[in-house]
Amino acid sequence: MVQAAIGTTRSQSSQALEAKPQRLVAPPAIEVSGVSKCYQIYRKPSDRLKQAMVRWKKKYYREFWALRDCSFILRQGETLGIIGRNGSGKSTLAQMIAGTLSPTEGAIRVHGKISALLELGAGFNQEFTGRENVYLAGSVRGFSRKQVGDLFERIVEFADIGDFIDQPVKTYSSGMYIRLAFAVAAQVRPEILIVDEALAVGDVFFQQRCHQFMREELAGTTKLMVTHDLNAVANHCDRAIVLHHGRMVFEGKPLDAISYYTRISHTEQFGGGTASSQGDLRSANSSGIPEGETIPWLDVGEEHRGGAGEVLIERVAIVDPNGESVRTIQPGDSFSCHFQVVTPVPKADLIFGVTIYDRFGKAICGDNSLSLSDGRIAFPEPGRYVVRLDYTWPELQPGEYSATFGVGEGLHPLHHTVQCWAHNLVAITAISPRRAVHGLFTNPVKDMRVHRVG
Repeated sequence: MVQAAIGTTRSQSSQALEAKPQRLVAPPAIEVSGVSKCYQIYRKPSDRLKQAMVRWKKKYYREFWALRDCSFILRQGETLGIIGRNGSGKSTLAQMIAGTLSPTEGAIRVHGKISALLELGAGFNQEFTGRENVYLAGSVRGFSRKQVGDLFERIVEFADIGDFIDQPVKTYSSGMYIRLAFAVAAQVRPEILIVDEALAVGDVFFQQRCHQFMREELAGTTKLMVTHDLNAVANHCDRAIVLHHGRMVFEGKPLDAISYYTRISHTEQFGGGTASSQGDLRSANSSGIPEGETIPWLDVGEEHRGGAGEVLIERVAIVDPNGESVRTIQPGDSFSCHFQVVTPVPKADLIFGVTIYDRFGKAICGDNSLSLSDGRIAFPEPGRYVVRLDYTWPELQPGEYSATFGVGEGLHPLHHTVQCWAHNLVAITAISPRRAVHGLFTNPVKDMRVHRVG
């Protein structure tokens, strides 16, 4: 039926195509069609022997499907990111594409020579020296000894491991190991480069060099990146795929994929706090939320609250201008922090504020309502109130952050009575795809002058 429908419209659409130039579509580099991978999990080693003896008559194992029905096309010259939580099937998929694993179901077609940098140590002989492993890796990739010899100095220079090149790789640190492995994988100028979390091992200078090399020297190379580094996905990738519990749940633009991934990962991680039910929303509407406005509230449990307690934070939310929960954010994005609070007595001189913390628990930035000319807030009678603070995300280093909401009472922005703090409730992933962030945050250049003095 689909083919017939296409046939009836082909003559009509062909005239439009002739009048409008077509954009050339690059041929596929990797085609993944309905791929699944199942592992047999045995309770004890002897069960493997029993299974080999009885074959299909009885199962001494349970099936674990690491990947289910995954399909996509990666075209030549594209960079595709694969993200997902640990155990979602990312590395299994990368290994099947690289050819080190076979799919249980489905098919993978690769059009081009692959250079894969998978888990640390893959492809190297521990007893060989770095030099010997360079030639071994080159021969595995189909290069002659002379071709590897022509590339050898560039590989050694990129790896920057000095005299260790002539030492057995079993004596290498993890950083030295990955330096040499990436140098080999990248310098052979592959048609397809697969990188699975390898760049997370090296130091920051090596990571910078690798990212620059992929961006500049390998600009036209087809690349598949399996990573937890969401900023790398935002900066390098043309498209991204999200895997969740072994299934492909999203494919699209990198920023959309990152937003989707952070949403599902935070939902799992902070499952205790969920969006309000309709009943809760009706109650809130009668307590100060404008009619028709719905907020993706997160309930505040007692374990997250501290302070004098005369004003209690019941629920909080961080939303974007569209009213949706903020999971991913970049410099310049507007966002609003909502408090739902309750007080049994009238209150004057209340202060509302939000502090952003990094993954080490260090306070990075924040501000409260006293920064505004009319920032003093009063609740003239007991009841439930909703307060909203509007912010713009600063040029912070990409990474994971959390938000703490606070209500104080007093007239000084730093010295006042803490009525209630809701600690580390909302998680936010910061990215910076538009420009680099230097240090913890960027202090923008305001002016520049050049004078000739000689």
